[in-house]
Amino acid sequence: MGEQTGWEGKQEAEPQVIGIRADANEEIASGHVMRCIAIAGQLFRQGGRVIFFTADENADALLDKAGMRHVCLHTDWTRMEEETETLLRELRRAGCAKLLVDSYQVTEKYFQALADRCRLIYMDDCFEEVYPVDMLVNYNPYHTRFPYGKAYGDGTRLLLGPAYAPLREEFSVTCGKAAEREKEATGMREGMSAAGAEARVLLSAGGGDTCDALSGILEAVMEDDALRGLTYEVVVGRYNENRDKLERLAAAHGNIRLHCQVEHMAALMRSCAAAVSAAGTTLLELCAMQIPTVFFVVADNQRYDSDFFERNGGMLFAGDIREDRGRCLRDVCGGLRKILEGRALREEMRRKLGGITDGGGAGRIAEEILRL
Repeated sequence: MGEQTGWEGKQEAEPQVIGIRADANEEIASGHVMRCIAIAGQLFRQGGRVIFFTADENADALLDKAGMRHVCLHTDWTRMEEETETLLRELRRAGCAKLLVDSYQVTEKYFQALADRCRLIYMDDCFEEVYPVDMLVNYNPYHTRFPYGKAYGDGTRLLLGPAYAPLREEFSVTCGKAAEREKEATGMREGMSAAGAEARVLLSAGGGDTCDALSGILEAVMEDDALRGLTYEVVVGRYNENRDKLERLAAAHGNIRLHCQVEHMAALMRSCAAAVSAAGTTLLELCAMQIPTVFFVVADNQRYDSDFFERNGGMLFAGDIREDRGRCLRDVCGGLRKILEGRALREEMRRKLGGITDGGGAGRIAEEILRL
C-alpha cells in the first residue's frame, strides 16, 4: 500500500496508535495535511504514534519531509464512501483505535462505516452537517455562529475556538514579541518615502493560490507610488500553478522575493512589518505573531472569517477576490497604506491580535485525543 516509516524514537511500551485521514492536491492545496502534521507532532511528543492515510500520493512529499508514516489507499479523494473497506483493513493492520479525519468530502455514512473500528475525531470548519463522531474540532473564531452544543449534546467532545488552533510549534515558541517586531520595523515611515529604507510585507494566498491573487497584488502594489518601494516576501505554495508568472515579476522587480517550501514561517513573518493574506489558518498564524494584516477571501468556507477578524481581530478586510477582483486589489493597497503609515494603528492591531491565540492549540488537541 505504499507505506513509509517515520517518527522513529523512544516510545512507551504500548503507545496509542492514532490514524489521520487527510489529503493534499492542486485543488484543496496543503492546509488540511499541514494542520494535521502539527497535531501529529504533538501526539508523538506526548507518547502516541501516528500513521497518515491518503487517497493518493500527492501528499507524500509533505509527509516524508515531516517524517510521517503514511499509507496510500489508492482511492478517489472526492468519493470517500467508496474507500471505507480499504481504510478499515489498513486501520486494523496498523492497530489504530482512533482516527482523526480532516476532509470536506466526508458523509454520515462514511463515519458510520468506521465507528465500530475506532473512536472518531473530525476537523470541522463549516457546520454543514452533524456527524456521528466522538470528538469534533472547530478552532475558527466564528464557531460561535453555530449551535454545536445543541446539535451534538453530551455524546461528542467539542474542542471549539482559537485556543485549539493547530499551529506549528514554532508559533507557540516565538509568539508574543510585538516589541521586538516594532523595533525591526523602525524606519517604516521613511520606507514609505525614502529610497533604500527597507520595510517588508508578507504576501500569502494559500498552498494553491487558485485565484492567482499573488500576481494581482504584486502588479497592483508596483503601480502604487506609496507601496512600490517596499520589499515583498511572497510565500509560494507547493501547489501554486502560477509560479512562472510570479518568477517573471520577481525577475523584473528586485524587491519581490519568492519563498517556496518555507521551513521557518514564523521567522519569515516576524521579519515583516505587515502582511496581506488569504483567509484561513494563516490568519491565526499571523495572530500568534501579532502581524498587522490585510486579508481577503478566496473560498466559500472562509466567508465567516471576514466578520470576526475585521470586527474583533485587528485586521483589515479587502473583500472576496472572486466577486470583484479590481476592487479587492484596490482595497488591499488602501489597507496596506493605512497600516504602514500609522504606528498607532499598528500597535492597536497587534494588541488585538495577541489576544486571539497563543499558538498552543495542536498540543491541546493531541492531549484530548490521547484522553479520548
